[in-house]
Amino acid sequence: MLFEVASGTGANARRRADAVAMSLWPSRGLELHGVEVKASRSDWLREKAQPEKAEPIFRFMDRWWIVVGDPEIVKPGELPPTWGLLVPRGKSLVAKVEAPKLDPQPVSRSFLAALLRRAHETAHGASEREIAEAKEKARVETWETARAQARLQFDVEHGSLVGAVKAFEQASGVSIGRKWDAGDIGAAVKRVLAQENVSAEDRLKRLAKEARRLAEDAERALAPEAAEA
Repeated sequence: MLFEVASGTGANARRRADAVAMSLWPSRGLELHGVEVKASRSDWLREKAQPEKAEPIFRFMDRWWIVVGDPEIVKPGELPPTWGLLVPRGKSLVAKVEAPKLDPQPVSRSFLAALLRRAHETAHGASEREIAEAKEKARVETWETARAQARLQFDVEHGSLVGAVKAFEQASGVSIGRKWDAGDIGAAVKRVLAQENVSAEDRLKRLAKEARRLAEDAERALAPEAAEA
């Protein structure tokens, strides 16, 4: 019994059967049995509406079976005359409708390759599709992990920035974004920092220059009063 058997390999893998079984004893006929599993009524109706979908594998089979989990999935008269029906009985499956013996085509090299590949995969590891699905799952999990880490980093940096702004507002008494624009505050801080880089001598020179200017202004203001006296 091989599961998920393709109709061929490479570009020829157009269709898949849920399972292909073969008796390995000449006394049992060495027949190939194709199996399609239908889990719901809607699933069965889709299959019934497109019987040609089974043809790429059906044509090589000695018998073709539909397997259902509930006998009510397939109503009386719905089953094509070339298909059989297997239904559950306890832990086993029994034939509710016997699959008739078909007149199959000889197995092609392409389908034989698909059978051998699936047998090898079953014996030695996962199929290409299973490997691809595992890779896709790992990719999604990696992306979700990276997104979670990025969100955590953002939250940490955002919290640190909010804390720094609150500390600045508390120390300066200035509320950023309400009364003062952040650009204005930045310019003011820049001027203060630039002033701190001026040496004590330069500051004294500036004070002396400002004092002389004030003295000259005072003398000019007093000059009219002196002339009158």
